Amino acid sequence: MGQEKKNTFLIVSGDKVRVQKCTDILNRNFPNCSIFHSAEWFETKYKLDNVHPKAILVDEYLPKGSGFDVVTKVLKERNNNDISIIIMSYVSDHDAFTKEVASGRVQFLNEPDRESALVECVSKIVSPHKVETQVQYQIKQLEPGAILFAEGEKTELTYIVKKGSLRAYCASPEGDKITLGEIVAGEFVGEMGHFNHEPRSATVEAITDVELIAIPNSAVDNVIFTRPSWAKALVKTLSTRLKKANKALAG
Repeated sequence: MGQEKKNTFLIVSGDKVRVQKCTDILNRNFPNCSIFHSAEWFETKYKLDNVHPKAILVDEYLPKGSGFDVVTKVLKERNNNDISIIIMSYVSDHDAFTKEVASGRVQFLNEPDRESALVECVSKIVSPHKVETQVQYQIKQLEPGAILFAEGEKTELTYIVKKGSLRAYCASPEGDKITLGEIVAGEFVGEMGHFNHEPRSATVEAITDVELIAIPNSAVDNVIFTRPSWAKALVKTLSTRLKKANKALAG
């Protein structure tokens, strides 16, 4: 019974600082941990065969090759079918391990140095019953003049506009409303809070009747990964905002 309760992890990385930091975070947040580490495939295979971890955390770049190659080899071996994989990469490769990411067996950790991000990924493995298993988004409707969120509020959700339009504005020192732009159907709104983890930088108000899809920030990466059309919508939104910002700066 004691063996079943043990949380065994294997960290595959050539970065000693990262290995130590991940080790500290795991020990601090999860009970009864046994943590091993390796830096290349042959050592990784030896550890997999002998300690059979619950999960492995793999750096994208290793001293003697690619972390993606290590992940591919792990996935090919049937006796590793119950091992979950976390790839520590600053950018998710949406063309890699599509089926395994969709099933939840493989996760991309884009902020490996942020404790809460690492804990969130590992919690889905160690305590899966605590993770949202139903549809991770919901429909929200607004009438004209309704506030979606206010400047300074805590960021918890990202939205996609299905129907209608909204406007974003912030308050001037004198208390006037400074309009920043209009958000229309097909665009994201509130997405920057997911990326910078900061309070809302503007207030967003419905101009017309609006229907939105609300996505918890903790689920944004996985939802976008499994819905390519949403990923394209996000890129389009960011591109449009950048063009508007450049135009404003140019006068």
